Amino acid sequence: MQKVSSKSLILISLTLFSMFFGAGNFIFPPFIGSLAGENTLLAMAGFCLTAVVFPILGIAAIARSGGLYSLASRISPRFAIIFSVCLLMIIGPLFAIPRAGNMPFEIAIVPFLSEGLQNSYLPLFIYSIIYFVINWFLCQNPSSMIETLGKILTPMLIVLILTMFIAVLINPMHVGEFSQPIGNYAKFPIITGVLEGYQTMDALASLNFGLLVLAAYRSLGVTNEKAVVSATIKAGVIAGAILMTMYMILSYIGASSMGTFGVQETGASILSNSANFLFGKYGILIFGTAIGLACLTTTVGLISSISEYFESITKIKYKTWVSIWSALSALMANLGLVAIIKYAIPFLGVIYPLALTLIILSLLNGLFKSNKIIYSWTIYVVLIISLFGTFDKSFHITGAGIFSFLPFYEQGLEWVVPAIIVAFGSLFIVRSKLK
Repeated sequence: MQKVSSKSLILISLTLFSMFFGAGNFIFPPFIGSLAGENTLLAMAGFCLTAVVFPILGIAAIARSGGLYSLASRISPRFAIIFSVCLLMIIGPLFAIPRAGNMPFEIAIVPFLSEGLQNSYLPLFIYSIIYFVINWFLCQNPSSMIETLGKILTPMLIVLILTMFIAVLINPMHVGEFSQPIGNYAKFPIITGVLEGYQTMDALASLNFGLLVLAAYRSLGVTNEKAVVSATIKAGVIAGAILMTMYMILSYIGASSMGTFGVQETGASILSNSANFLFGKYGILIFGTAIGLACLTTTVGLISSISEYFESITKIKYKTWVSIWSALSALMANLGLVAIIKYAIPFLGVIYPLALTLIILSLLNGLFKSNKIIYSWTIYVVLIISLFGTFDKSFHITGAGIFSFLPFYEQGLEWVVPAIIVAFGSLFIVRSKLK
């Protein structure tokens, strides 16, 4: 079998969507909508660039290069290992797993706590222990139950989001026009949206998911490499279209909520308040339970896959890694959702530019021919600039603003122009030496 059937393409597309659309992806679009107000469409256009377009490009990059390690090894094998480990830690126990674990607590439990308990650390502490003990137990013998549950929950979540959207249209939470944009959403909404897209971590995840999609097609009997790559990219485009639709709906709900609730700390608060406004306490329970189960499938999948990877590069057994990552995730979850999002910003400010640059270099590999000089110079220049920019903006370290003269520095995209110049400058040098 060399041709991919429409049924297989749709199945892989929905699977890919469910892999990208973790519970954390609920948080950011409504939050952006609430702050961007009248500029929501502009902000979401920027958001979708890094939260939809680049994840699709990441899938294509991995499909063409044969895997993350193979792609990152174009710089060096050592870089490939370090980059892969850092990427997995960020989309794993340091940020993405505890963030997803926090979502059910924020949406379905906090609204039912007394004011005193909401200000106490105890409920989150007890919840995080219970939640990650369940994760630890399920990861001992990962089965198709989690995958099956995910296939059921993904359509359920889409239906819930559509239901809430229709309810907002019928019973609006705002009167008249949307609110005025706040902060950077008033000055440069598109670029602010681009940077918020980092928080989904989907472009990072796409560098991991690409091989899973390739393996899925091969398991269906598709062995022709061109057919596999083409079908993988098509699945990414379909999944991206569904993602974009969900993000736009969630941002509209967030923009609508401002008229009733004002500025909230997180998108989780917006969704919880909106569910209560539209459907009452039962709405919070139904919505929160569905998201809670989706979170569980996401975190179990991440803990399992990351444990398997670390078992492959160390002498430590899989089950030991499961215990380590479950304990670390529980510890990080106790920081709270707001803190987790805040602490992730500097790490994403460094690794995201590297991931985006690596994706673009891969897609332009017809020009660069996997040349180590071109890849290395470009990646290391981006790394240095991103590091100094993060030290300056996030930690205000004296002397770290040495690259503040670069274009788009204030907006956090100072690495873009140097990356272009170095990539094509080194290409010119390499070609000149070959003549």
